[in-house]
Amino acid sequence: MEGPRAPRHAGLAVPLLQDGHLGEPGGRPPGGLNLQGSQVIPRGRVRKLDAPPFFVWREGVRVRRTADVAIPLQAGEGADGAYVWRLVALFCGGWAVIYADRTVLYPLLTVIAGEFGLSGVQTGFITATYFTVYVSAQLISGLLAERFGLKRTLVVFSLVAAVGIAGFGLAAVNYPALLAVAGLHGAGAGAYYTMAYSITIHTVPNTLRGIASGVINGGMSLGLAAGLALAGPLYQATGSWRIPFLILAVPTFLASGLYQGMIREVRLSARRTVPLWHLIRDPTLLCMNLSGFCVLYGWWVLLSWGPVFFQTERGVSLTISGLYTLVIAVTAIPSGLLLGRLSDRIGRKRIILLLLPLMALTLGAVAQVHSRTGMLAVLLAYGLVGKLAWDPVGIAWLGDYLVRKHPEGIGAAVALFSFTSVLSAVVGPPLTGWIKDLTGSLTGGFYLAAGVTLAAFFLTLRPEESGRAGTHR
Repeated sequence: MEGPRAPRHAGLAVPLLQDGHLGEPGGRPPGGLNLQGSQVIPRGRVRKLDAPPFFVWREGVRVRRTADVAIPLQAGEGADGAYVWRLVALFCGGWAVIYADRTVLYPLLTVIAGEFGLSGVQTGFITATYFTVYVSAQLISGLLAERFGLKRTLVVFSLVAAVGIAGFGLAAVNYPALLAVAGLHGAGAGAYYTMAYSITIHTVPNTLRGIASGVINGGMSLGLAAGLALAGPLYQATGSWRIPFLILAVPTFLASGLYQGMIREVRLSARRTVPLWHLIRDPTLLCMNLSGFCVLYGWWVLLSWGPVFFQTERGVSLTISGLYTLVIAVTAIPSGLLLGRLSDRIGRKRIILLLLPLMALTLGAVAQVHSRTGMLAVLLAYGLVGKLAWDPVGIAWLGDYLVRKHPEGIGAAVALFSFTSVLSAVVGPPLTGWIKDLTGSLTGGFYLAAGVTLAAFFLTLRPEESGRAGTHR
């Protein structure tokens, strides 16, 4: 049976203890009982039962009842295990589709430029438009999700991405139309990052957050491989650069329907009351955000300039240089899964601190090696310790902190993290190109990328450990 209604203090309900006494608002309960990090629950009745623990719903918020006190569940606690893994598999497939859509464009840019008579600057502006909108949509979608919900925002922006990729095949009849459809897909892809990881953080328990992020991020590698593998053969078989985009539009539209049908709307415990400016100034989040920028800086330099470097300065054919990039994606899949699961067991921070110096070393080594065997070995090493291997651990670490400190602002904080990180795509490649124009070589750009990546090591020293072996579980 239900106990008496808890009294109200400043809009909060004071928890009712097992012995019928009331705790002090914002303080410790009588008798020195440990409230396990939470002193208040949402307004409503509290059950008084003898057997701990069990779960109950109170005014839309799921709470955990122990023999001492009812406290709100943290994100992911008590989640349906089967649903969690269906969600993880769905988001893995979603990343595969998004990355395949994006990657199929790169090999076809020269063909598109030839058909429309575009200059090098105009061709480059297609990808610049894509990433400018991509970065902007990450932050905008996070703020929209606070008003309209994570699932609804994900579905709408996924449809936008599908319209964009189909537009390459159907509507890109001139240069402005090319920029427009690139921007549409960039908006959908940027929002996907924020929505997918926000829903994951809300749904996946702390003890599985690392391995779940590893599985989801594996979709990036699969999509990267699929895009590189499909672009050339489909173009050669059909004689039209539009066909690959039309084929990929089918799974992109299908993904939107799957999100609508399979994902449960995330019930946010409260609206964000912390201003966005406070999230920006949070010292721990600031270090995590800047660390993400540094890690992705090296990634975008290698991804955008690596094939050109191997071709022009190491004498590798364009086809082989593209396959070298594929090596990173293939080796990153098992590494990301292993490190994600390991971080659930021993903690996130120590793994990241181990990865970052090795990541910087491999980026610097790219500029040093000359033999094909050496280049292949360096790229294999970067796949094992690079950005794609760091992703699941870094995302899980961010999620752990947000669940503890800003549970009502997860969407906005993830958007801010992804926005800051992907700004490196706007800064890194042009800066590396400027270094190439200045020195006549790309080696200086790779050395700078190694130095920027190493800076992430020092930024990572400040935030606390998390994961099973961390200070917060």
